[in-house]
Amino acid sequence: MTGLKQANLKEAEAGSFYTIVGAGGDPQEWVDGVEKLLAEEGIGKPVAWFSTTGEAVNNHANPPDPKDAFQPDLTFLLFPLDGLHVGKLAMFKLQMEDRWFDDIVDNMRRE
Repeated sequence: MTGLKQANLKEAEAGSFYTIVGAGGDPQEWVDGVEKLLAEEGIGKPVAWFSTTGEAVNNHANPPDPKDAFQPDLTFLLFPLDGLHVGKLAMFKLQMEDRWFDDIVDNMRRE
């Protein structure tokens, strides 16, 4: 896939990357569709897109309770907030029911 890179999860957590959990099908269709919606909302275009799996997120977060783990083959799509209108993006995130990556990790690590 053009432009989609493997996520550095430490960087994604530190940067509070916008995260889509469970992106099934063709990832490029997700990227194209989300970018179109972001443009329509006046949010901007992500500078980069990243992907990872539930297995990688589980290994990164190391949840104390196995029930807090994701399915290993679950697809995550992420992008940094650089250059985006973050206030509008926050509202968009709520409407789409997506999450910030650091929130995902923090929730998994809670005991």
